[in-house]
Amino acid sequence: MSERLGAAVLDVNKLTLLREVAAHGGITAAADALRMSPSNISQQLRRLEHEYGVALLESHGRGVRLTPAAARLVERTEDILEILEEAEGELASGRAENASTVRLAGFHTFAIGLLPGVIARLRESAPWLELEFVQLDPEAAIDEVLARRADLAVVDEYRGLALPPAPGIVRIPLGEERIAAYLPGGVGDPAAAAWATEPATSDAFTWARGVCREAGFEPRVRFVSPDPHVHRRLLEQGIAAAFLPATAAFGLPPTVRLAPGLPADLRRNHTLILRRGTERSAANAACRAAIAAELAALPDQDTV
Repeated sequence: MSERLGAAVLDVNKLTLLREVAAHGGITAAADALRMSPSNISQQLRRLEHEYGVALLESHGRGVRLTPAAARLVERTEDILEILEEAEGELASGRAENASTVRLAGFHTFAIGLLPGVIARLRESAPWLELEFVQLDPEAAIDEVLARRADLAVVDEYRGLALPPAPGIVRIPLGEERIAAYLPGGVGDPAAAAWATEPATSDAFTWARGVCREAGFEPRVRFVSPDPHVHRRLLEQGIAAAFLPATAAFGLPPTVRLAPGLPADLRRNHTLILRRGTERSAANAACRAAIAAELAALPDQDTV
């Protein structure tokens, strides 16, 4: 019995590091996501190997890959983390409601167009909940959730460009948001217009370019910014055409009009990202309901 009590117990923190290496495809990428040094992660995983006498990583090209034993351990880790998240949620449910805090990550137009309304709804529906927010691109927001620096993330996804699955993550659809293509005053042909778009590396640009190509032209991109509100200002000033989501298109001036020849009913999806085991958290459920309600209340910009 004494030998059993003295035996090593699997360290959840080390297991989580191994899981992150698997999820990100290597130690360096995992270190970037976790804001740790690669040497720290390597040291922790070497200790785990030493404790159990089992190789977990092997050289592969210029990096490393998981051994079969490590891959099986990662599968078990997902189950362990889900159970721990559920247990933590049960403990939290026993605390006073006013002690609940939710850390939310979301993208730029969510922060500008939806976040204030979400906070207002939560003040009515869940006054015991304190919301914290950080603005991040979808990929970075998912990393924050996996690293437990955020509890929830709202991400946007475009047709044919869904974000890749991540282990330990649950995806809950929240609803759709209208996107429309607009031309500035005095411009009648979208193929002849100068366009303002997001950077070429973004899903938003890939999607918008695909919409234009399906309509038979290549967009003449002249202005690039990750901020749709910059696109809107250029549109309002008669400088550039732009695709604008409903969160950035409310109240456009009458000089702006919908671009002819492009689909009138374009959409992007909003998805809630959270860790497995936290789906039934009362605080997370309150946030989910508030975000979905605010998204559903967005007006469709059918005309301008």
